[in-house]
Amino acid sequence: MKDYLKYNHWIKLIFVCVLGNIIIESCTKETKLISPNEGKIYMSQAVDGAGELHFFRIDSVQHFYFGASVAGFNGAPQNTNVSFEIDTNLVAQFNQEHAYLAYNFRALPDSAYQVSGLETSIEKSVSDSKPLTVSVMVNKLDPFTDYCLPIKIKSFSEGSLDTAMSVGYFFIDSLYIRSRFIQGKLTVSKDNNGGANAKEGSVRLNDNDLSTKFLFNFEDNSWMQLKLDKAEKLNAYELTSGNDAPERDPKDWQFQGSNNGTDWTTLDEHHDYVFYSRNTTIRFEYKDPENKDYLYYRLLVEHTNGSDLFQMTEWRLLQYY
Repeated sequence: MKDYLKYNHWIKLIFVCVLGNIIIESCTKETKLISPNEGKIYMSQAVDGAGELHFFRIDSVQHFYFGASVAGFNGAPQNTNVSFEIDTNLVAQFNQEHAYLAYNFRALPDSAYQVSGLETSIEKSVSDSKPLTVSVMVNKLDPFTDYCLPIKIKSFSEGSLDTAMSVGYFFIDSLYIRSRFIQGKLTVSKDNNGGANAKEGSVRLNDNDLSTKFLFNFEDNSWMQLKLDKAEKLNAYELTSGNDAPERDPKDWQFQGSNNGTDWTTLDEHHDYVFYSRNTTIRFEYKDPENKDYLYYRLLVEHTNGSDLFQMTEWRLLQYY
């Protein structure tokens, strides 16, 4: 009985303590969290490296976004309007600040991008503005040039500016490539003496096997042609040199496109070209000034490197996407 009374006493005591804590906590006023930078306007894209753009080397338009934010735990105290400006004079400063990385960026050309607007707003109690869009026409860029577009906060209706985070540097230091091989029906102006299916016949030209090759008795301006299933826009082609006798390699050629197999447009050409080793694959990128799709693609070989035989391990068409 004594143990029961003792146990009951402790239960009552615990209940009283818990109830007391609940009463105390209910009477305590909630403390509002405040950041040292509360209310400051900044660009989250101003963090070093945040403006790096990952664009692909394709013809379609690609986009990136920017906007303003308000620091702290409580969002904007009221609706806040923010305006921006593009200041290409800051590109030199960007290069200087990253001199240890040997940066040599140039301003993104005006003709290569469009901005949806330079004004936005941060709504009351919200931390981030509605985003603004920059559309970049990547096909107007030189793939071997590094570009930068500095965007900075120009004005705002409320709060104060975080000057260390007021400029976003959006930069492109390389264009990424995704490629796929485009297949077609092969025809040639002249085949191997043993026929297309011979050990070194024309079917070996694009059999995706680098241990085989196409060989035939060469005449100037011989050609090999691929007819696609449908007209396609390509970005490059690859040639793989033969396994021996470099004098059999193509020296002068034109890469051409057509939609009827009769009228040809030269898309790329090379003269006095030398393959530096055997069974070496070289990619030849080109840019069609007319930006057209073609149903036929042809390699017109004007001369070899001196032999009356022509050889090539592989010929492939590539499309970036």
